[in-house]
Amino acid sequence: MTTITVGQRLPLIGWSPSVAGLGRVEARRMLRHPAYWFGLAWLAFLSTNLTLDVIHGREEIWNAVYGGTMLGICLLYAPLTVISANRVAAATFRRRVREPLDVTPVDARQRTIGTILGLLRGPVLVGVAAMVIMSVVAPLTAPKAGDPANGIYGRGVLEHLQVPVLVLGAGLLGIALARWVPLPGALPLVVLILVEGTAGLYAPADANGVVHAPTWFAPWITWAAENAGLASDHPLGQEMWHLAYLLGLSVLAGVAALLRTPGRRSALWTTAAITVTVTALAGWQQLG
Repeated sequence: MTTITVGQRLPLIGWSPSVAGLGRVEARRMLRHPAYWFGLAWLAFLSTNLTLDVIHGREEIWNAVYGGTMLGICLLYAPLTVISANRVAAATFRRRVREPLDVTPVDARQRTIGTILGLLRGPVLVGVAAMVIMSVVAPLTAPKAGDPANGIYGRGVLEHLQVPVLVLGAGLLGIALARWVPLPGALPLVVLILVEGTAGLYAPADANGVVHAPTWFAPWITWAAENAGLASDHPLGQEMWHLAYLLGLSVLAGVAALLRTPGRRSALWTTAAITVTVTALAGWQQLG
């Protein structure tokens, strides 16, 4: 049983040392969530196929490492983090576990902050590890001989910063949904609406590698979703504005989760207003 010590709360956001202890607990709960078991099975299958491709000479080893890490973290781990963070956040407000939690010195806002800290200390660190792996391997990747469109363009460290931010945004979305729509079946329904609603933004890069404007507004990493391989090189400035755009969406999801809890809201509304402005600016600037 984990003991959380009592600490003095700061009035604006409800922070206390108790929240830090809760964050450690929530990080472990998220990382151990069964949603990731499916991901591990799928990743093992993907790794086996990539290893066979390398052995048979159909793929360069570093391309396989880079591509496998990218697929695993961006197209699998991040979506599963929505489920993990949502279920952990929702569990603290279920009637069957509410009574034991009521004896701990944390209120609803502190519990939400603790869940966000757990996200940062758990799944987001996995995203950081993937970013490091991709950054180290990127200089060793190369397009396939005679088929550059289906090769690998290894991005730089700055571009790879989008990877942990994607995981962060996915987790904060899950937490916000747990606070605003705590109904059975609401999570898959909302995620399905989100996927279908943003799928229309995606448009494949043209023959010159130019990404169509609506694609930049999608809540994912643009170059990780391209179907023409990873050989396209986007201007670094656009990538950094897209990073700011993704980070802005993430912050808004976190603020939305906190607004659902009792307590002072003036600082949260101010943060939301500033974030909306910055996100809108980044969304416009990323078009190049």
